[in-house]
Amino acid sequence: MAVGVWLFGCASWVFSLVVLGGITRLTRSGLSMTDWKFTGEIPPMSDEAWLVEFEKYKQSPEYMRVNKGMSLEDFKFIYWMEYAHRMWGRALGFVFAGPFAYFIAKGYVTRQLGLRLSALFALGGAQGLIGWWMVKSGLELNHRILATATLLSVGGLWLAARKIDMHPAVKSLIGTTLGMASLQVTLGISTLLMYVPTSLGSAHQAGALTLLALMILLTHTLRRPSPALLKSLATAVKST
Repeated sequence: MAVGVWLFGCASWVFSLVVLGGITRLTRSGLSMTDWKFTGEIPPMSDEAWLVEFEKYKQSPEYMRVNKGMSLEDFKFIYWMEYAHRMWGRALGFVFAGPFAYFIAKGYVTRQLGLRLSALFALGGAQGLIGWWMVKSGLELNHRILATATLLSVGGLWLAARKIDMHPAVKSLIGTTLGMASLQVTLGISTLLMYVPTSLGSAHQAGALTLLALMILLTHTLRRPSPALLKSLATAVKST
């Protein structure tokens, strides 16, 4: 029970982190910090330090193409937005690692689950590389082809499922996934047509995570039964 609550809490933290990241990007704050350090950055603590940081930002593609001519006070706003996002992400590492170590020490986590959770922790750490790449790559972060492919794939799955005899709950889950994929594409198009308002952009971020969660649930539901489960079912049938 405790492990489940912890994992659900971490998943919720990731959800909030992605939404916060979306808001950071939508307010043009995503590339305000020109340096990226895995151990963390110390924010400017004096007027001189702020001016130095601002001069670094003026050399970035985002300043020259999006925020050229902005004031120092405006720069401070977008800087603190990105700083909060980075710190929120790093805090997630402690929220995950601390309880994970405790549960392993207490024997609450099986070896198989421990390996899976270790892989998740490694992926979370690798996210730092993505952060570094974002700072270096600039403004180009295009995914319309992926969105279209996702919608077509889910639509194809829905059409195929109509011809297969399966549990109504599974068919309902597939239909829900298709509906969420359609809504997500609609949100994305609306966000672009309305020149990326923060509210719609944030909803689009949340929709992406919701769709991901539905796909994971669907994959888990349709997974191949383990040999042990098939053996136990065969034994149960014979006994009846």
